[in-house]
Amino acid sequence: MKISWASDRVRRGIGGTLVVASAGYVGWIATDAAADDLWISLPFLLANLFMVSLLCLTVFNNWHRLPAAVPEPGPFAEPLTAVLVPTLNEPPDMLRRTLESVLRQDWPHDRLVVVVGDDGRRAAVRDLVAELRAAFPGATLHYLLPPRRRTPERNGDAKDGNLNAMLAFVARTHPDAAFVETRDADDLVGDPAFLRRTVGHLVRHPGTAFVQTVKDAVVGPGDPFGNRRRFFYRGIMLSRAATGSAFPCGSGLVWRRADLEAIGGFPTWNLVEDLYSGYVALRHGLRGAYLPIEGAIGQVAPEDLPNVYKQLGTWAVDTLRILYWRSPLTARGLTLRQRAQFLEVGLFYLSSVPTLVLMLTPACCLLADVRMFRTATALHVGYSVAYVTLLSVFMYALGNGTSWREVWRAKQIWVGLTFVYIGASVRAAWYGPRRKPEYRVTRKVQRAGLYLREVAPHLALCALLVAALVRHAVQRIPGPLDAIDTGSVFWAGSYVVLLAGFVRRSWYGLGRAPEPDGTRRPRGPRSDELLRKAGTCTAPTPNASAASPTTGSAPPARGTASADSSAPSPSGTGASGRTSS
Repeated sequence: MKISWASDRVRRGIGGTLVVASAGYVGWIATDAAADDLWISLPFLLANLFMVSLLCLTVFNNWHRLPAAVPEPGPFAEPLTAVLVPTLNEPPDMLRRTLESVLRQDWPHDRLVVVVGDDGRRAAVRDLVAELRAAFPGATLHYLLPPRRRTPERNGDAKDGNLNAMLAFVARTHPDAAFVETRDADDLVGDPAFLRRTVGHLVRHPGTAFVQTVKDAVVGPGDPFGNRRRFFYRGIMLSRAATGSAFPCGSGLVWRRADLEAIGGFPTWNLVEDLYSGYVALRHGLRGAYLPIEGAIGQVAPEDLPNVYKQLGTWAVDTLRILYWRSPLTARGLTLRQRAQFLEVGLFYLSSVPTLVLMLTPACCLLADVRMFRTATALHVGYSVAYVTLLSVFMYALGNGTSWREVWRAKQIWVGLTFVYIGASVRAAWYGPRRKPEYRVTRKVQRAGLYLREVAPHLALCALLVAALVRHAVQRIPGPLDAIDTGSVFWAGSYVVLLAGFVRRSWYGLGRAPEPDGTRRPRGPRSDELLRKAGTCTAPTPNASAASPTTGSAPPARGTASADSSAPSPSGTGASGRTSS
């Protein structure tokens, strides 16, 4: 019998079993740990308590999930929609492809306003906008110079300031633009019906403030750093939406302009505006939605280690600042399930600290000749293998059955980013609520290299674990089997394999032929498919809006699955009522 991994029954069954197993596992640790060596058993117990608590929260947050089906957009009168494209020194050709994909999607040009906010203040970008204005005469394109950074006129130092300048420009020059899309300069339109689906959803659901979609990316063979984030977009976000907790992800996003202005525009308190803008909107009683369509395809994704650290480290600091200084536990306006969802996001990054404790524990046991448990070591291995297997199956179910390879890669990347996330935890606390680190834009070109300095902590930890294994082997072999601490050997060996899998990514892209600009951009077959899909957008005819029948904003048929981020209704559609008041 084939298992439907997207089934609520399967996910809940595995999750419930895992919660029971976790409670038993922690109980076994607490009762069987050696009381004479609290210096190692107590941190190990506390680390496991944290991880199991986070796991139980994850099971709770993923108990409800909206189906991934998206209804076909019905006919409606297309409202004037503004597309905001902030840019800062991205390659002009990259920006051109993005703008052309916006202009070629299925949306009438007379209902479209495109604003390019150029923080780089480059003549090449100004000329590009003029060229596209001539090539697409039916559309309205603007080139905007935002106020310079650190000037009184600018509302936000980084991308948020650029977006706020464009938003104010649209309000002045196109006051009838009811909806605003934000699109990164390197993100192609993935679905030709992107605006028709997202704006149509907002038209038919007047209580919804924003709609987020899937952001995919052009990646190298094997997607070494998980930049496509299928586990998140194809799984976790459906659970976020079911509990009224879907949040903006920066691109492939459409806002109702009135609601965006009601929260003060794009927030400037945090490093980046995306997650926090949704957090503020939900606290104001607004509602978001998630449509699992390919709204954005990044033309490039970070695949050299410094760029990966920069992007993921920024996201970690951004999220942890919310957890520390605008905590979902105390923030007003959130529902219980919304608090739980945002708490999980923050604790995910904080779990890097107990993860390091868990990696150090087997090395300490083997080097200090400490047996942490009174149970036979073979039984310790049996418990560990069974628990890890069950946890992996649950992760697979959370991702709606993406692939076992992705589950294994996610483990490697999580272990590899432990030091980045620990650093982010410290920085978010150090800067406090009134200061924040300076934001740096993620580099849009790859620089393949041998980044041994970036993996120095991983190499040191690997060396420690291997030294512990070798020392233990020399001392215990030959000898009786029960003299070997097989539990610690199992965990030490597992962490060596995971760390080594991440270390080998530090030279990803080396040996590949460089592009004309000197960079190396490895690309897999799936990436070519994504680019072909983005290239299918066709320019609508000047009278496209007249060629299709239009209706008012009638609500969709009952029971359609739109992944609206409202609290689930008794009917299970998740499309009724506001999430908070």
